[in-house]
This record gives sequence, structure tokens and C-alpha cells, in this order.
Amino acid sequence: MDERTIKTIEYGVEALLIAWLGYLFFYQNYILYTWHRGLPLPSRLPFVVTGVVLAALFFWYEYRKMEREFTTEGIGNSLLPGEAGDGKHQEEQEAQKEN
Repeated sequence: MDERTIKTIEYGVEALLIAWLGYLFFYQNYILYTWHRGLPLPSRLPFVVTGVVLAALFFWYEYRKMEREFTTEGIGNSLLPGEAGDGKHQEEQEAQKEN
């Protein structure tokens, strides 16, 4: 496995942990401040969705940061279009060398 794959797996595991902890945090705080005895418990779905969105944002941020690190180090081509590692920059450099 290369370094990019290992980091992607690591960020995926971290995102799952953040989703679970985010769900627990938001649901616990909601129950703590708005729920009273005798009332039925609220639905957990909005809090699960909030946790998943939080994890997706974290994963997106870390993945973009990782891609920038790899493109600045020149380790590999970027998977994101329009960045320096997509091959366009190399073609420009080769054209300048020929002239």
C-alpha cells in the first residue's frame, strides 16, 4: 500500500469516529436541555444525519489537505481537477524546455 491509500484509510476511520461522537454529543445535549421526564424520546435521525454531515466535512477537509501536500511534494498526480498535479503543469514545463 502506498502512503496515499494508508492516509485515506486513516482519515476514513477518523471520520467514522467523529460521526459517532458528533451524534452522541448533539443528541445528549438536546436531551439534556430540552427533554423532560414523561415525554417520549425524540427521534435520533436528525442527530445521526448531523453526525454524518460533520464527518463528511472533516473527511473532505483532510482529503483536500492531503492532496495539496502530495501535489506540492510531487509524489503523484492529483485526483482533483484543476490543481497543479493534473498533468497540465508538466506539459507547460516540457513545452518551455523545448523552446
